[in-house]
Amino acid sequence: MSITRTTRRTRAKIAVSVGALAAGSLILTACSGSSDSAGKRDGTYYVKDVNGTSKLGQLVVKGNSVSHHEYRCDGVYEKPGVTSTGEFNKDQSQIIWTVAGDDSRNKRTGSEPISTSETSISISGSVYVRDNSDAGKALLDGFKTKCGK
Repeated sequence: MSITRTTRRTRAKIAVSVGALAAGSLILTACSGSSDSAGKRDGTYYVKDVNGTSKLGQLVVKGNSVSHHEYRCDGVYEKPGVTSTGEFNKDQSQIIWTVAGDDSRNKRTGSEPISTSETSISISGSVYVRDNSDAGKALLDGFKTKCGK
Protein backbone atom coordinates (compact mmCIF):
# COMPACT_ATOMS: atom_id res chain seq x y z
CA MET A 1 0.00 0.00 0.00
CA SER A 2 2.81 2.43 0.69
CA ILE A 3 3.98 2.17 -2.95
CA THR A 4 0.48 3.06 -4.14
CA ARG A 5 0.32 5.99 -1.72
CA THR A 6 3.76 7.19 -2.79
CA THR A 7 2.81 6.87 -6.46
CA ARG A 8 -0.39 8.86 -5.87
CA ARG A 9 1.52 11.59 -4.02
CA THR A 10 4.14 11.76 -6.77
CA ARG A 11 1.46 11.96 -9.45
CA ALA A 12 -0.35 14.68 -7.50
CA LYS A 13 2.88 16.69 -7.13
CA ILE A 14 3.58 16.31 -10.86
CA ALA A 15 0.04 17.43 -11.73
CA VAL A 16 0.37 20.50 -9.49
CA SER A 17 3.76 21.34 -11.04
CA VAL A 18 2.42 20.95 -14.58
CA GLY A 19 -0.57 23.14 -13.70
CA ALA A 20 1.70 25.82 -12.25
CA LEU A 21 3.91 25.75 -15.34
CA ALA A 22 0.88 26.03 -17.62
CA ALA A 23 -0.49 28.99 -15.66
CA GLY A 24 2.90 30.71 -15.74
CA SER A 25 3.12 30.13 -19.48
CA LEU A 26 -0.31 31.70 -20.02
CA ILE A 27 0.67 34.75 -18.00
CA LEU A 28 3.89 35.19 -19.98
CA THR A 29 2.03 34.77 -23.27
CA ALA A 30 -0.58 37.35 -22.25
CA CYS A 31 2.08 39.84 -21.22
CA SER A 32 4.14 39.46 -24.36
CA GLY A 33 1.02 39.60 -26.54
CA SER A 34 0.00 43.02 -25.23
CA SER A 35 3.38 44.58 -25.88
CA ASP A 36 3.57 43.00 -29.33
CA SER A 37 0.26 44.55 -30.37
CA ALA A 38 1.51 48.03 -29.50
CA GLY A 39 4.77 47.42 -31.38
CA LYS A 40 2.92 46.16 -34.46
CA ARG A 41 1.35 49.60 -34.82
CA ASP A 42 4.74 51.38 -34.93
CA GLY A 43 5.47 53.03 -38.25
CA THR A 44 4.53 55.82 -40.62
CA TYR A 45 1.04 56.22 -42.08
CA TYR A 46 -0.40 58.63 -44.67
CA VAL A 47 -3.75 60.07 -45.64
CA LYS A 48 -4.64 62.21 -48.66
CA ASP A 49 -6.07 65.75 -48.30
CA VAL A 50 -6.12 66.02 -44.51
CA ASN A 51 -8.43 68.61 -42.93
CA GLY A 52 -9.25 70.04 -46.37
CA THR A 53 -6.25 72.38 -46.15
CA SER A 54 -3.20 70.14 -46.61
CA LYS A 55 -2.42 67.77 -49.47
CA LEU A 56 -0.92 65.00 -47.31
CA GLY A 57 -1.24 63.94 -43.68
CA GLN A 58 1.47 61.87 -42.02
CA LEU A 59 1.01 59.94 -38.77
CA VAL A 60 4.14 58.59 -37.07
CA VAL A 61 3.61 56.02 -34.31
CA LYS A 62 6.32 54.91 -31.93
CA GLY A 63 5.14 52.92 -28.95
CA ASN A 64 2.45 54.94 -27.22
CA SER A 65 3.52 58.24 -28.82
CA VAL A 66 2.00 59.77 -31.93
CA SER A 67 3.02 62.72 -34.08
CA HIS A 68 0.87 64.12 -36.86
CA HIS A 69 2.28 66.26 -39.67
CA GLU A 70 0.50 68.00 -42.51
CA TYR A 71 2.19 68.86 -45.78
CA ARG A 72 1.43 70.96 -48.82
CA CYS A 73 3.14 70.27 -52.14
CA ASP A 74 5.92 72.73 -51.47
CA GLY A 75 7.11 71.22 -48.22
CA VAL A 76 6.68 67.46 -48.03
CA TYR A 77 10.38 66.72 -47.96
CA GLU A 78 11.18 69.67 -45.75
CA LYS A 79 9.35 71.03 -42.70
CA PRO A 80 5.65 70.17 -42.28
CA GLY A 81 3.14 73.02 -42.29
CA VAL A 82 1.30 71.71 -39.22
CA THR A 83 2.57 69.36 -36.50
CA SER A 84 0.78 67.91 -33.46
CA THR A 85 1.84 65.31 -30.92
CA GLY A 86 -0.14 63.00 -28.69
CA GLU A 87 -0.41 59.56 -27.18
CA PHE A 88 -2.77 56.63 -27.12
CA ASN A 89 -5.11 56.37 -24.15
CA LYS A 90 -4.92 53.37 -21.83
CA ASP A 91 -7.21 51.05 -23.83
CA GLN A 92 -5.75 52.20 -27.19
CA SER A 93 -9.16 53.43 -28.43
CA GLN A 94 -8.29 57.14 -28.68
CA ILE A 95 -5.43 59.51 -29.35
CA ILE A 96 -5.10 62.26 -26.78
CA TRP A 97 -3.44 65.26 -28.41
CA THR A 98 -1.01 66.82 -25.95
CA VAL A 99 0.76 69.47 -28.07
CA ALA A 100 -0.99 71.23 -30.93
CA GLY A 101 1.03 73.07 -33.55
CA ASP A 102 0.72 76.84 -33.73
CA ASP A 103 -0.82 76.80 -37.23
CA SER A 104 -4.45 77.96 -37.30
CA ARG A 105 -5.34 75.03 -39.61
CA ASN A 106 -4.59 72.53 -36.86
CA LYS A 107 -7.60 70.39 -36.06
CA ARG A 108 -5.78 67.95 -33.77
CA THR A 109 -6.91 68.98 -30.28
CA GLY A 110 -8.50 67.15 -27.37
CA SER A 111 -8.94 63.48 -28.14
CA GLU A 112 -10.10 61.53 -31.17
CA PRO A 113 -11.39 57.96 -31.50
CA ILE A 114 -9.23 55.50 -33.46
CA SER A 115 -9.45 52.03 -34.90
CA THR A 116 -6.58 49.98 -36.27
CA SER A 117 -5.91 47.19 -38.73
CA GLU A 118 -2.70 45.55 -39.86
CA THR A 119 -2.09 48.24 -42.51
CA SER A 120 -4.05 51.28 -41.34
CA ILE A 121 -5.13 53.52 -38.48
CA SER A 122 -8.42 55.39 -38.69
CA ILE A 123 -8.68 58.65 -36.77
CA SER A 124 -12.19 60.10 -36.54
CA GLY A 125 -13.07 58.30 -39.78
CA SER A 126 -9.97 59.33 -41.79
CA VAL A 127 -7.99 56.25 -42.83
CA TYR A 128 -4.19 56.57 -42.64
CA VAL A 129 -2.45 53.77 -44.56
CA ARG A 130 0.95 52.33 -43.66
CA ASP A 131 3.72 53.72 -45.89
CA ASN A 132 5.04 50.30 -46.94
CA SER A 133 1.61 48.86 -47.81
CA ASP A 134 0.37 48.79 -51.41
CA ALA A 135 -2.17 51.52 -50.61
CA GLY A 136 0.51 53.61 -48.88
CA LYS A 137 2.93 53.31 -51.78
CA ALA A 138 0.19 54.26 -54.26
CA LEU A 139 -0.83 57.27 -52.16
CA LEU A 140 2.76 58.55 -51.89
CA ASP A 141 3.39 57.98 -55.62
CA GLY A 142 0.20 59.92 -56.42
CA PHE A 143 1.26 62.76 -54.12
CA LYS A 144 4.71 62.95 -55.71
CA THR A 145 3.13 63.02 -59.18
CA LYS A 146 0.53 65.62 -58.18
CA CYS A 147 3.17 67.84 -56.61
CA GLY A 148 5.77 67.33 -59.32
CA LYS A 149 8.36 65.76 -57.01
